[in-house]
Amino acid sequence: MGSNSRSGGFVDMFGKIKDAIQGRLYKKCLDEYERVLRCQTDPYLLWIKENEQVYGGEEKEEQRPQFDIVYMEECGSGFSLSGFQKEYILFVSEEGRIAADVYREIPQYFEQHRDVNIVYADEDTWMLETQKEVDRDLVNDESAHRIFPWTKPMWSPDTLFSFLYFGNIFAVRREAYLELKWLGDDDYRKNIYDFVLKATEHGKRPGHIEKILFHSYEKGDNRAEIEERLMHRTDMIGVGKEYDFIRESAFARRGLTGKMVEDPRTGISYPVYELPNKPLVSIIIPSKDNPEVLRQCIRSVYAHTDYPNFEIIVVDNGSTARVRVGLENFRQECPFTYLYLPMDFNFSSMCNAGVRESRGEFVLLLNDDMEAVEDTWLTRLVGQASLKHVGSVGAKLLYPDSTKIQHAGISNTIYGPGHKLKQLDDSVSYYYGRNRFVYDMIGVTAACLMMRRSYYLAIGGLFEGLAVAYNDVDLCFRLCSKGLYNVQRNDVVLYHHESLSRGDDLQDEAKLNRLLAEKDVLYKRHPKFYRQDPFIGTLLNSGEPEYSCRWLERYELFNIFDADDMLAESKKLPALGTMNQAIMITVEDCGKENFAKAVTKNGQKKKTYYLIKGWAYVPGVDNARYQFKILLVNSSGKVWELPVQRRYRKDVAAILPDETNVELTGFCSWIFEGALPSDTYELWMTAKDGCSRQRLYRSMEKTLTIE
Repeated sequence: MGSNSRSGGFVDMFGKIKDAIQGRLYKKCLDEYERVLRCQTDPYLLWIKENEQVYGGEEKEEQRPQFDIVYMEECGSGFSLSGFQKEYILFVSEEGRIAADVYREIPQYFEQHRDVNIVYADEDTWMLETQKEVDRDLVNDESAHRIFPWTKPMWSPDTLFSFLYFGNIFAVRREAYLELKWLGDDDYRKNIYDFVLKATEHGKRPGHIEKILFHSYEKGDNRAEIEERLMHRTDMIGVGKEYDFIRESAFARRGLTGKMVEDPRTGISYPVYELPNKPLVSIIIPSKDNPEVLRQCIRSVYAHTDYPNFEIIVVDNGSTARVRVGLENFRQECPFTYLYLPMDFNFSSMCNAGVRESRGEFVLLLNDDMEAVEDTWLTRLVGQASLKHVGSVGAKLLYPDSTKIQHAGISNTIYGPGHKLKQLDDSVSYYYGRNRFVYDMIGVTAACLMMRRSYYLAIGGLFEGLAVAYNDVDLCFRLCSKGLYNVQRNDVVLYHHESLSRGDDLQDEAKLNRLLAEKDVLYKRHPKFYRQDPFIGTLLNSGEPEYSCRWLERYELFNIFDADDMLAESKKLPALGTMNQAIMITVEDCGKENFAKAVTKNGQKKKTYYLIKGWAYVPGVDNARYQFKILLVNSSGKVWELPVQRRYRKDVAAILPDETNVELTGFCSWIFEGALPSDTYELWMTAKDGCSRQRLYRSMEKTLTIE
């Protein structure tokens, strides 16, 4: 009995020691997980450190001889440019401070761009707990106070007509605008807005410096409250009916016929361009075996369209005989042209066939699951599309009978083209009115896309090599390349009967593979747009639906020139039958980065690299415990291991609500050219439990060819 008692006590003691060790190991894993997560959920701090040099206070007056600085608040009725002598005039708000770099950046930009007379820059917000901080030298801890960057788009004429998106900082060549008539209102905001509209009407495009050169002040010590307030604000210069007389004067100067119409729900005014001759609009609707939804779409067009001159063309790629008979009968109720063209589904081919059959001066591509709900929708779309600089025009799409956003314009993210603000509530505004104002964007969705028929035909229509996805993006990219603008009319609202519970493409392997293949086709056709969107800037082109800063991957940063090779030789893989293959993996990118823009540092070209990225997790466990690595196996079975950079993936966490600590499921690894021998490598992933000896393996079912 005594011996058994001692033995049992020893087992109990050993168990307690083991539990204590595992507890400490788990705490260590969890602390590291939370540290990385904190860093990646506040990526603007990293952006500042990697992109801005620390400077030692304000520059002295004698170091900036080319500048006169004008506070916008002082630009009242008596203001005149003639009262200044220096070559450049910098307009800024007195409710903030300029960055020291502005004294170098503004003259340098003007000197390098002789054809530019007005330029604006990006800005952010400086939190002030007390007024004393305005005068403090915060050089050493500046980044801790700076939040909410406002990265402005490239020159966007339609956005400017919505509000002064130049914000709190812009500069001009004084001599270029000496003859420009000053509005002379007592309200400086009206004077500034009128001045900028006039100054940008003379053919020369304004410039944009993609650097943070101004810090606006916001008082308070609660960062979350300040960011929430800034995210939803719409009180910028130019917003509201009090500015409508300025815009209507611009109509007259520009030879346009139109009026400003205020939305009483928001107090925001929108331009409605009038076309006296009311040209024909051809509405092209691709459809197959979807008669009830199609009928609802066509009925809504007839019931809610005040534009008097349109035709509807339905392109059917092979509905059943019963459906065809039903649609032929429906034509008696709601007239439309019915093109029956049996073929495999190809959205591009169907739309192109409909446009060839059309007679209108304008064409509207419209999904069969759309529903018109406001009478002025077509009038506003065709009016916008009539402007010579406009390539295509899109509408804001909501899920039916709700205020949830389905589409508010296309952005080109690091994961590919995406819909910002999707499934967010449209009852509030987001990020400088991205779902409120008329915005120039890199693209709009072909679910509802208006453009001149002549432009459509001249550019070759939709690319038929993209049958399902990204054909609208490809069209918009081509329009951008021609110098035309794609305009998102957020005052035009339709319902899109795409189910909220349709299922995420991230979880459908077949759909995901098709999307990835078509995305590759898109960027092979448009390499200059790879990971680039000049209408949101690189800082905001994350794949998340919100307009939030993205985490910078290490291979993107300048310090990669000094990076050590991360590859290491590893043991051979265990026998397949002995592996625990519990890891779930989705590979989103795998191959040589042929589309990345070359970057140089000190004259040295950025290294070419192979990129492997996606997301992975172990189901049913706490993922904070696991460390992931990629294994590369060559043709002779030799193995190399490659650490992964864990990536914050809010989108993945959202579709895995029952899993634990999956916010950092994203992974990213890269291999510099020359680091591995030329061969074709099998890709595997391994996950090591930080609290035990358990090691998991799973094939990625991908290969990487090193040239």
